[in-house]
Amino acid sequence: MTPPVRTDWPAVLLAVGAGVVAAFQVGKAPIALPFIRAELGLDLSAASWILSMLALMGAVAGGALGSVVTRLGPRRLLPAALGLIAVGSLAGGLAPSQGLLLASRVAEGIGMTVVVIAAPALITVATTPHDRHTAFGLWACFMPFGMAVSMMAAPLLPLIGWRGLWLGMAAFLAIYAVLAWIRLPAAAGHGGNTPSRLWHDLLRTVSTPGPVLLALIFACYTTAYIALTGFLPTLLIERLGVTAGQAGMMTAAVAAANILGNLATGPLLRRHVPRWIPIILANITIAACAIGIFGPDTPPWLAYGLCLVFSAIGGLLPGCVLGGAPPYAPEPRLVPVTLGLIMQGSNIGQVTGPALVGAAVAWWGWSAAAPVLAGITVTGAILTLALRRVRLPG
Repeated sequence: MTPPVRTDWPAVLLAVGAGVVAAFQVGKAPIALPFIRAELGLDLSAASWILSMLALMGAVAGGALGSVVTRLGPRRLLPAALGLIAVGSLAGGLAPSQGLLLASRVAEGIGMTVVVIAAPALITVATTPHDRHTAFGLWACFMPFGMAVSMMAAPLLPLIGWRGLWLGMAAFLAIYAVLAWIRLPAAAGHGGNTPSRLWHDLLRTVSTPGPVLLALIFACYTTAYIALTGFLPTLLIERLGVTAGQAGMMTAAVAAANILGNLATGPLLRRHVPRWIPIILANITIAACAIGIFGPDTPPWLAYGLCLVFSAIGGLLPGCVLGGAPPYAPEPRLVPVTLGLIMQGSNIGQVTGPALVGAAVAWWGWSAAAPVLAGITVTGAILTLALRRVRLPG
């Protein structure tokens, strides 16, 4: 893959925007869940599947879908994936039952997984090596930014209902899919000249240490990050005595702090700071903050301040890991498969994080979350030291 002479920033921003609108589908579910439960008569256990289905699809199929992106090309698949999410959101908005709503979330989950593989693959082919770190720092913002924006629709729900939100998202995604199809450069990421073989590509990628370590490191990070943000509103209500609305705004601020770390990634790597250093720093900071946040003797407002630090410094990690896909991929055409494997690790963390922390808290109280999260992120730091010793392919 020959790098371009200059970075195509409009294509980069269009790809980042695709990730943001895909992330809307993650943020819309938590704010709409009370309305969905009231209409469909769901208990909390059944409703939780509406939240976790997107991550579950990525956890199951991330690597395989990365190989599909390699075969067909991200330029073709990015608009198609956005269209699939739009169809899923439309079907969900019209679904008369829980089963059909969950089926629509499966479609959204598959589409979103393809977007978060195809978009950074497009960024790779649209950027020069000099600008790639900055571009991946922007890309790392897609999830916290998309979730925060979609959650701002919460005040509209009493007026439009959750179905109105789903249908509005469908229309917006359809428009963006058409825009992506029209505006993405025709030469960007149409797939390799060598036919891709699904299992061959997967085996080649998972037998290479770099991609596997990146996926495991990202899994450790998302396990901790999603567990914290998922339980933070409950923790704030119990520890600080704030209202549910205040807890929601405070949690949104913690999510937004993550963007600071995301944006700092590019300047650090452009100054030739080794990739492993910000990753180690993020993991150690998260572990230390977790001990303070869930410590029984920590003053409540100090614990909240540590949540902000947890998120901001932790935000250094996603850009470093995702930006590691091009150099650590077994060969250039397998960058999408590597990205798929990394996102599969991320989604596994999103599924397992709340379950692990929730079980520990249920048995031993909030203080039990500290050793769980610290142990997971220390593991991520150890894996990063192993990544440091991996030689880049080629």
